[in-house]
Amino acid sequence: MMRKILACFVCIMGMIASGMAQERCGSMTLMEKTFKRNPSLRTKFQLQNQQLQEAAVKIKAQAQQLRVEATTIYIPVVFHIVLRNPLLVTDAQVQAQIDRLNTDYAGLNGDSTLIPAWFKGVYAKPNIQFRLAQRNANDEPSDGIERVTTSINNFSIDDTRVKYTSLGGADSWDHNRFFNVWITDLSQTYLGYSTFPNYGKAAEDGVVIKYTTLPGNPGVYGLGRTLVHETGHYFNLIHIWGDDTGCNGSDYCADTPEQGNYTSGCLRDSIHIDNCSGVGTKGVMYQNFMDYTDDACMVMFTLDQKARMETCISDDRPSLLTSNGADPVVAYNLDAAAKSINVPLQRICTSTFSPVITLKNTGAQTLTALTIKATLENGATSTTTWTGSLASLKETKVTLSAVTVPSEGTHTLNVVISNPNGGTDENVANNLITLAFQYYQALTPPFKESFENTAFPPVGWDIVNADKDVTWERTTVAAKTGNASVVLRNFDYKANGMKDYLRLPMINIPTADSAFMTFQVAAAAVTDTGTANNPFDTLEVLVSKDCGATFTSLYKKGGKDLLTKLKPDSVSFKPTSTEWRKDSVNLTPYINAGQILLAFANTNQHENNVYLDDINVYSLAISSVVKEKGFIISPNPTTGKFTIYFYPYPNYVKGINVFNSQGSRVASAQLNAAGGSGYTFDLTGMQRGVYMVQIVLGDKVITRKVMKL
Repeated sequence: MMRKILACFVCIMGMIASGMAQERCGSMTLMEKTFKRNPSLRTKFQLQNQQLQEAAVKIKAQAQQLRVEATTIYIPVVFHIVLRNPLLVTDAQVQAQIDRLNTDYAGLNGDSTLIPAWFKGVYAKPNIQFRLAQRNANDEPSDGIERVTTSINNFSIDDTRVKYTSLGGADSWDHNRFFNVWITDLSQTYLGYSTFPNYGKAAEDGVVIKYTTLPGNPGVYGLGRTLVHETGHYFNLIHIWGDDTGCNGSDYCADTPEQGNYTSGCLRDSIHIDNCSGVGTKGVMYQNFMDYTDDACMVMFTLDQKARMETCISDDRPSLLTSNGADPVVAYNLDAAAKSINVPLQRICTSTFSPVITLKNTGAQTLTALTIKATLENGATSTTTWTGSLASLKETKVTLSAVTVPSEGTHTLNVVISNPNGGTDENVANNLITLAFQYYQALTPPFKESFENTAFPPVGWDIVNADKDVTWERTTVAAKTGNASVVLRNFDYKANGMKDYLRLPMINIPTADSAFMTFQVAAAAVTDTGTANNPFDTLEVLVSKDCGATFTSLYKKGGKDLLTKLKPDSVSFKPTSTEWRKDSVNLTPYINAGQILLAFANTNQHENNVYLDDINVYSLAISSVVKEKGFIISPNPTTGKFTIYFYPYPNYVKGINVFNSQGSRVASAQLNAAGGSGYTFDLTGMQRGVYMVQIVLGDKVITRKVMKL
């Protein structure tokens, strides 16, 4: 009886400790979100794991029968360090992390002495080793370490911006040739997460870890074993408890004991039991790298885990076996590379501009001088002579002499570098870079766009689609007016947190009393808006005064504030004629402010589709009577419609009501600070006579008469 009581106590204390533990890994949390959106993927995932288990069992049996060890597998690794100060991570720490991977995946870790006798029979030495990449995806020399300075403080586990240069992160290198590892600062309590084979986008395949988990950092997670754990997921290992707090979960490895939940801390008891392992067993394998114990207590993989990882590599990541990513590039003594064009991006706002490029020295000799020519498609050329001191494998930004586009439209910029250090470049394959961009003069309001023309985006508009995935598109399946609108299909968008821009032409609003943009919007969500802490799709209207370099938000709606269909919609949303809403944005502060760039920005959280139609930008000149009185009703008398005009737009107006002679309210409008300067009411079909217009202010009510003829 005492043994049972003690066992129960140990079980309860283990569960309490688990509940208090840091959520080390976000890999399965992200997978669960994927399963929620597409339940059929759960079945596919389980089937794939079962098939992998069967294949691994066969390979393990063959190896034991033949009594041979498999050939060592070498994996090329690139580390993308994305931090506000990427120098917080030293090259020595990166090398120490590689050493930790190689020691643990070779089974040569000295702390394997912590493995109890009853688990030593399944202790494995996986034949997997890791090498820093010696070339990049373009086969240029590299040290396998890329540092990116970001303006983002930290990233959540579903914030994929860390994996895109254009969004403040770092682009992955070809996932077929490299194991991509991002080192950054993660929010909440997560230490890392990984993608699983065959799930998600190629551009996001790899592991993300918190920079404080690298070897040499203080604390219980500072020995580098977070990456050891996440790399196990990358090779399709499941958490040892099967991610099930009951006893039905499976990690698809027969030689890992039943376990009810993750283990926290650094246990030293000889046998640790829980609600699944029970009394009289060998207890849980808290020493396993796929548990949640402190780094000092993670010390082993099992034979089945070894077979599973090796099978995964051969079946699901076979291209890594033949990758040349860790092979040195044939070295050139003198080799300058034009890496990228940073300015312009997709458009310019003045006809004359100065290109900015990134120059990289991919040769062994320090680069001190270079000739750079920038040429437009019409032959207009500018020449820049660069001088400096650029060490091998380093890069710098260079601003070139100005060029002028000859006309409005789409143009092509070609940049060619030559004469490094006054000599001959030994590798001309990386000397040319090309970029297409557009230039259109600013429009003066009014102008409208209803997307009826089949050309998309319309002339002067453009789309910014950083991840090259789902983005704004023209559609004829729904429209507020006419036959077409634009849609962003968040329902089909697999990534979360991606922001896609639909940008209007440049606009110049001359002297006016007020200016506005109105548009029709339709939106729905898969998730009920009452769901706590659920991230919903967001629509913003942004304005830029520097040609899109920086933006200010003028309008932002998400969840129930954005939706025009409040009932959850589990299929791809197609709005009916009544599921649209007219919204407006006040542009009055930008009158006589020079050129501005307006943009619609959709931030995807994998809910449902967002549509736009009938975009209208206009300015108003208000009559002297309105300016004197603050508002006017016109026409009055009226045969049907009349409009109430305000000047300036009054933020303190709460609403407008219209009453007939019997005192019944026949019309009303709720006002807000983003509204237009005029509000129209329609008395068509109503009786002739006198109607009362009630304007509700913050602290008083004004009443005026309107005569219906």
